[in-house]
Amino acid sequence: MRPIDIPRNETGVVRVFAVNRPMSEMTTLLKTQEKVEVAGALLNRDVTERDVELFPVSDLTGVGLPSYLSDGYAIPETQILKDHGRLSALDGYVLLLFSSAFDGEEERLEPSSDLTLIGTYGEAQPDMTAIPLTSDAAAPYTGIPTGAPVVPPEGRGASMTLVTIAIVILIGLALLWAMA
Repeated sequence: MRPIDIPRNETGVVRVFAVNRPMSEMTTLLKTQEKVEVAGALLNRDVTERDVELFPVSDLTGVGLPSYLSDGYAIPETQILKDHGRLSALDGYVLLLFSSAFDGEEERLEPSSDLTLIGTYGEAQPDMTAIPLTSDAAAPYTGIPTGAPVVPPEGRGASMTLVTIAIVILIGLALLWAMA
């Protein structure tokens, strides 16, 4: 299989691979090894349980792989339509590889020849467009100036204000001390 270039900061992408091994061989292999180990060997890289799914398509009887991808992973049906026939015709095991496997790093994936890439699909992204705010309150600098700012007193008036505040504080402290 040709190498697959994974771009930096890729998120929300699901790659679907067909496993080109007989069903009986895969079943036997999965009895002796963990799914993550088998998937890692097929992909030629270490993966975790959150990075892959490896299962027989027969597990989706009644649902189907196309519906599983659109309902389970929010992949738009418009993306699945182009490969619907191929996805529906798969039998045996499939491997789903998620973007989380690459931790946002740019990488070249070189899977084993036992895998065939069926398709690469992007999960639906929420609409992040904002509704424009047209209210006067949302406009910048809408406040109306009310005049010049209040200037604190200077000179003798300022001194008297400080003395008055100090006396009030001392009386308050004396009352607290007397109560204790």
